[in-house]
Amino acid sequence: MDSLISIIVPCFNVDLYLKDCVDSILCQTYAHWELILVDDGSPGETPFLCDQFAATDKRIKVIHKSNGGLVSARNAGYKAAKGQWIMYVDGDDWIAPETCEVLIEKAIEHDPDVIFWNSQNVLNGKVIKGKYRWNCTGNEKVYLHEECKDLARNTLIYTSGIATAYSKLLRKDFIEQNQLWHNPKLRQGAEGLEFSLRVFDAAKKAMFINKTFYNYRYNENSISKTVDEKNTGYLVDCFKEIDLYIQRNNTREYFLSAFHQRVMYVLIAIAMSTYFHPSNKDRLPVKIRKYKEVIYNNNIFKDALANGSVSELDKFRKITIYLIKHKFYFLLPVISGAKQYLLGKGIFNY
Repeated sequence: MDSLISIIVPCFNVDLYLKDCVDSILCQTYAHWELILVDDGSPGETPFLCDQFAATDKRIKVIHKSNGGLVSARNAGYKAAKGQWIMYVDGDDWIAPETCEVLIEKAIEHDPDVIFWNSQNVLNGKVIKGKYRWNCTGNEKVYLHEECKDLARNTLIYTSGIATAYSKLLRKDFIEQNQLWHNPKLRQGAEGLEFSLRVFDAAKKAMFINKTFYNYRYNENSISKTVDEKNTGYLVDCFKEIDLYIQRNNTREYFLSAFHQRVMYVLIAIAMSTYFHPSNKDRLPVKIRKYKEVIYNNNIFKDALANGSVSELDKFRKITIYLIKHKFYFLLPVISGAKQYLLGKGIFNY
């Protein structure tokens, strides 16, 4: 087993967590890997920590670049990668010690374009209950041709748990043949979803391993969790790109119901995490005005509210969509507060 895995880790303001991430890679039972730490113009200690880690192990490389966002950092790491296989890990997350060994064994045995596996969310050292996972009862499963198209559609199904750039191992020549680097028009937001949809849509063979190798640290200070209205724009950009992609490939009808459902999740997410989050200091009328502008300035949101089905949403989200559809925006701070409380108890799927 001498295939090289390139593990690409974007790093931005991860001073407190980067050691856990790097240690999880240093502890891999499979040793033939390279770790590419991409310092995305981070302030604080992150650039210094990256250089320190590189000085301890020749398999660790560092790229220092100006800040360009998660997509830019992943692409910079990809361009420097020498491996036959590519894996993305976020700088505040970590992987299980046996991850690379198991993945390479399966890669050699089955020669898939992409291997994917489960992840779990961790908040303050506790696993958040009810993490959505791919629905597979066996230990592993291989998907061929049209089955991969179904995987692509399922990236849009929120509960599928397969829409992230992490928890995937990709063959580099497959990436090259299909130009599957991260979309440079995007910065962050739902960039992993847009990427994963294209990956599965292009794949001829995909493999699922029913193991939880990836630990996602639910960090309230991370980019995607910060109360910042710019994040709304990043999400809108991602879903516009997804809509263009499925239109260009004449597959919009096949993807449309799943697309509408995912957009409704986004509407809920930006309400809970930005406009009506307890940390948002705007007065309620201002919050409502801004949120209404987001909906009515973007056709993807209006179409989803008008045509999307709520049948597969959980009760919490059905209630939230009902309030949004009927313009009971003044109740959304209550919903957001309840969500934050339940998340703190480790029993809410964000």
